Amino acid sequence: MEVLYTSPAAGCMVSSALFGTLLSAFVLFIVAPDSGILRGFFIFVIGLVGLLFCGMILLKLLAVLLRGRVLLRIEKGRLAGQKNEVPIEEITDIEWAGSSLKYLVIKTKSNKKMKLSTYNLVDEDKVQQVIKQYLIPNGNNDLKANWKNRYGSL
Repeated sequence: MEVLYTSPAAGCMVSSALFGTLLSAFVLFIVAPDSGILRGFFIFVIGLVGLLFCGMILLKLLAVLLRGRVLLRIEKGRLAGQKNEVPIEEITDIEWAGSSLKYLVIKTKSNKKMKLSTYNLVDEDKVQQVIKQYLIPNGNNDLKANWKNRYGSL
């Protein structure tokens, strides 16, 4: 089972990150120099923060898009992301985290935490449906109990 992103989702995320980056650069390099000292300082800080934030998101998205369309894969008893994987029987808990770019936090029996990012390219409900349908039934009792406590049903 593979979770793939769609072209419209990727286009929407990249275009919004690109727009934010360009707008921040405009504020930083065009608006700030023509302002007074105090106002220019605040505009510079806002432009710099926006440029760093939107620019980092844009770079992350472009790196993900160049790696391929598969964000998550469940096969042969393993859950795999683009960079790492874990055996399903080792997973004790799964939860969503992140504010600007959502990711799954996977906790294992050995108390290790692993992040599997979806980069907001796939709807959370779709990922939860895949987890509920393909991962939870094959998981251990801790995973099933934690899932039931957090989301209410198996």
